[in-house]
Amino acid sequence: MYARVIQFSLKAESITEAIDYFQNSVGPALKEMDGFKNSRMLTNPSTNKGLMVTLWESEAHRQGAETSGFLQDVLQKMGGYFAGPPTIDYYEVNVQVA
Repeated sequence: MYARVIQFSLKAESITEAIDYFQNSVGPALKEMDGFKNSRMLTNPSTNKGLMVTLWESEAHRQGAETSGFLQDVLQKMGGYFAGPPTIDYYEVNVQVA
């Protein structure tokens, strides 16, 4: 499995809207994508920082979500909620406990 981790800071007044958008728009769209495993959005209301962690069956599936323009579209639509540019990192998932 492969993970994409997006780190971001949110505008304090936008946290609830950002969460709603991720839950109601991004989440359902991810479920329709080939190779999608699961995703989480984590926020810290004390610091206004957050993470979006998405797991994919393979690196090719993860890359497909990016070359299709899906990731760019999400970041553009969430741009109004961000307090600055997000950072994106990629990882191989070595251990998962469920």
